[in-house]
Amino acid sequence: MSASRDWTVYDRPELRAGFATTPGGGGSGGGGSDCEVMLALDGMHCAACAGRATQQLAGQATDIHVNVAAKTARFRFDPKTTRLSALLLALDAAGLDPRILAAESSAKRDQQARRIAFARIGVATICAMQVMMLAWPSYLVADIDAGISQLLRGSQLVLSIPGVLWAGWPIFANAGRAIRSRQLDMDVPVALALFAACAASTVRVLLGSGDLYFDTATMFVWFLTVGRYLEGRSRARASERLRLLAGRRALTAQRRINGPNENQIETIAIGALAVGDEAVVAPGETLPADGVLLEHAAELDEALLSGESRPQLRQPGQTVLAGTLNLGSAPLLLKVERLGASTVLAQITQLLDHAQTGKPKLQQLADRIAGHFIAAVLVLAAIAAALALYRGTGGDQAFAIALAVLVASCPCALSLAVPVALAAATSRLARSGVLVANTGALQSLATIDRVLFDKTGTLTDNRMQRVRVLPLAGGDAEALTAIAATLERGSRHPIASAFADVVTPLQAEALKQVAGPGAGAGISGRIAGQDYWLGALDAAPHPVSLPASFASTVGDTVIVLSDDTRPLALLVIGTRLRTEAAAVVAELQRRGLHLELLSGDAKDAVQAVAQALGIGDCRARQTPAAKLARLQALQADGHRVLAVGDGLNDAPLLAAADVSACMPQGAALTQAKADLLLLGDSLSLLPLALDVARATQARIRENLCWALGYNLLVLPLAMSGTLAPWLAAAGMSLSSLLVVGNALRLERLPSPSQLQSQFQPLASPR
Repeated sequence: MSASRDWTVYDRPELRAGFATTPGGGGSGGGGSDCEVMLALDGMHCAACAGRATQQLAGQATDIHVNVAAKTARFRFDPKTTRLSALLLALDAAGLDPRILAAESSAKRDQQARRIAFARIGVATICAMQVMMLAWPSYLVADIDAGISQLLRGSQLVLSIPGVLWAGWPIFANAGRAIRSRQLDMDVPVALALFAACAASTVRVLLGSGDLYFDTATMFVWFLTVGRYLEGRSRARASERLRLLAGRRALTAQRRINGPNENQIETIAIGALAVGDEAVVAPGETLPADGVLLEHAAELDEALLSGESRPQLRQPGQTVLAGTLNLGSAPLLLKVERLGASTVLAQITQLLDHAQTGKPKLQQLADRIAGHFIAAVLVLAAIAAALALYRGTGGDQAFAIALAVLVASCPCALSLAVPVALAAATSRLARSGVLVANTGALQSLATIDRVLFDKTGTLTDNRMQRVRVLPLAGGDAEALTAIAATLERGSRHPIASAFADVVTPLQAEALKQVAGPGAGAGISGRIAGQDYWLGALDAAPHPVSLPASFASTVGDTVIVLSDDTRPLALLVIGTRLRTEAAAVVAELQRRGLHLELLSGDAKDAVQAVAQALGIGDCRARQTPAAKLARLQALQADGHRVLAVGDGLNDAPLLAAADVSACMPQGAALTQAKADLLLLGDSLSLLPLALDVARATQARIRENLCWALGYNLLVLPLAMSGTLAPWLAAAGMSLSSLLVVGNALRLERLPSPSQLQSQFQPLASPR
């Protein structure tokens, strides 16, 4: 806690604009509308701490999400009615040690925290060793000189002061703040046990008789300080992706302006940067916004966003993203297109945070049990001591039993069992380029037995190309192509990409989609006073007689251009299978999944792709409604279904599937309906996602079994007097470490590079 810290600096709009976002607004946090802020809460240790954080924010903030595993909190507030400094002060006073992500240099702060933690471990180690050495004579020698005995007992008291009070001060401080907040967390029974042991031992030293518990107290503090340090480091690994993303946001930017000197550069706050500005990014610096690269090629580090570990070379005219690093030796220039919450970096950060703060039902149940468990432990300690006295075991033995019960319990392991595993899984996938937008989907993904694939843009390359244009009424192929390109201009359908390179001055009016027997049957519009229609061959408004010489390659898509009286041209659009598609299909089938291909394209094209990939079931001319009906039929038969689409035309299918995945090309990430977003534009990570989901379920089951089993075993032993207090202290610390370490076994799964090495280029079925 930083009681003397001045939090009011964060009330300044120009500074707040650097770390706060306006959800849905695309702007920075400098305005008067609701702002969204993400904090690191370094003082949070368990679910009860998360409840205390929520309590401090409630009433002044909305949409509060506290992530125990990542030690973060995200919330919204209105700067016109609520001061951010007041919220930070309340969290600080509650012992949660708030830190604004991307607003401070975390490296220096983390380094200082590690130094203090190491110092506490060192003091606890030295004091515990010395106290144990001084305590052993009383265990081994029955008759010790009274003067020597009192000297040994007094020395234990002196050494226990720094060993318990200073090394274990965070425990007492956290427990005190929890009690003042009228909430119980895991530090309350621990602090109570330490206080009781040290207080009773101090009184007995002054009286000159009675058993001492300084050795137990100092050893308990040592176990806790070492255990919490290792646990904190492990939990940081599980959630490092979220912190790295949040910390990658730039606070300032360099803007090129036309001043007295040509190409004058000024440094401004990120909130002052506007769409259309030209930003200059020095070598080694982070791009402040999404935009278009100007002037020169640039080498960028995009690993944090897409999972691609190799530097990426971007050419002038290509889109570059905020949060990527300029690896080149020269400054780069970009024209700003998206800022703040509209950037891909902000959207990925928000989706990952939503995923890690989301609580599946299993986690909610574990949190409720852990919350009630702490109060139960206090009651059980009192009952155990009372039963010991009733049996006539004596006050010393009853006191030792109560201490053992207090320190043996481990609700922290129970509350961490699910969130740490989910955080490790989402972070593992995000590092590889798979963004989990819904953590509940990981549990569902582990149980799927069917996969429904879209074709165009999913199994095939989204970049389509014109193969052939055949005039039917004697027209000019180039002119007919220009008409088709004008009709498709602005369309987000994959076929429109085949006309993206056509430059024409023509303008279309009254554009509208036309329904037909197939999915996305056609589009109509008026050009230069003439009505035109473009779409599927079997949905054409006029019968089409194919010339005897006409032949399309199997796998191509044939569309027809017509005016209001006759067909004008046949246009053959070609696609290529993704290079990784066949290997991904084989990997999924090897994992026991049944695959189906659903597409709105013609039967020949769909069957050609299915045959090339080894997919046995395929359906052509599938409208979005037909795809949804097929999904619902499978679900009605008891199947668990994963739907994979391109995120453009498959929204109903993706929304209704048990789990959905897509490559959100051309669509904002926040508008995608999928549970899994394949940011690297590759299907190769689907097998990894399935492996991680199945492994995560196994880790969660193991963690819950261990946490419940440990407590069911150790509490009866402690209540019966079989378990010594110092051994109970060791078990409590090791229990939490085991849960966290088990979750981090997810890091050992095969890396994407190992999986992708299996994928060889695949020829087009054309």
